[in-house]
Amino acid sequence: MNKFKQSAIVLFCLANLTLACTSGQKKQEKIPKQNTPISKPLETVIKTDSLSTPQQTVDELISLFQQTPSFAALDSVEYAIQLKLPGLPLEQRYQLLEQWQTALSPHINDLDFRQTKLLILFDQFEIASIDGENAFKRRKRVEAKFQTKLNPEQKQVFQQLIDHHIEIINEEEKGAVFHLSPSYWKSLFASHLLKDDRKFWDQTAVENDPVIDYDAGLAIDRVTLGDWAFYWEQFLKDYPKSYYKKMAQLNYQDYLNHLLVGLENTPTTEDDSNKLLPDVATDFEKIIRRHPGSNVALSIGAFRKTLQESKDKLNLSNLSKISIRSSSR
Repeated sequence: MNKFKQSAIVLFCLANLTLACTSGQKKQEKIPKQNTPISKPLETVIKTDSLSTPQQTVDELISLFQQTPSFAALDSVEYAIQLKLPGLPLEQRYQLLEQWQTALSPHINDLDFRQTKLLILFDQFEIASIDGENAFKRRKRVEAKFQTKLNPEQKQVFQQLIDHHIEIINEEEKGAVFHLSPSYWKSLFASHLLKDDRKFWDQTAVENDPVIDYDAGLAIDRVTLGDWAFYWEQFLKDYPKSYYKKMAQLNYQDYLNHLLVGLENTPTTEDDSNKLLPDVATDFEKIIRRHPGSNVALSIGAFRKTLQESKDKLNLSNLSKISIRSSSR
């Protein structure tokens, strides 16, 4: 083999070696581009092992959610809670509920940057009331009508909120705000609690954290308020050791007090006398007939009797305090 052929072979080998090295470098340069993290960091951090258990603990997932709230992070926490709850001692189930309440409640406005636009649109949205329509039916009607005003992207965000029991409501002096319905806690936790506390969440979901007073007046009709006060009276009698006993007592007292005293724009008595307004007297009679012999009925009776017997204009707040029968009697 002459020198020319030897040189040609060497050059050929070197060319192949260079090509191989260059190709390897190009392949190595492409790998980081394929694995570049997506813009939402939690979606790369929060992972699950197929249908088994999350790689992170519930505490870790809750911490990650608090750092960067999102629907994806919310889904991951809920999934982990559903898996963990059945294996926890009862006391720890209540502790986990309170832990998640503290973590989630401040962040219901932060799950998607497009949420703010929904509040603006809701503030501009008006829908007429229907006489006799209860709060649940009205909420569903408003949600359905509101969705017809949204574009596809907005509908998707709104539906995600609804799926997580987050509503839009009008709050006095604030306008449209996001509201986490108690039905969220009922659906996620109640089946893993004691029977009495399942009853607590059943009724709390029905009431849906009511704003009893709105624009200096009652936002709920008196008969419904009487029904709710009676529910909590019975609850306290049936379940005196409930975990939520103090909250039930507070509900009972607040509802009866609002019922008896009224508010500036929905008073219970005439301005210059102790005489009950006709519509109030009618509602009181309905409540007494619906719940005869109850402490709610007895409280209304004591309140009315003192009004009728007194010649001087009474302080209704003070009268309410002495008229309301203890829910445990």
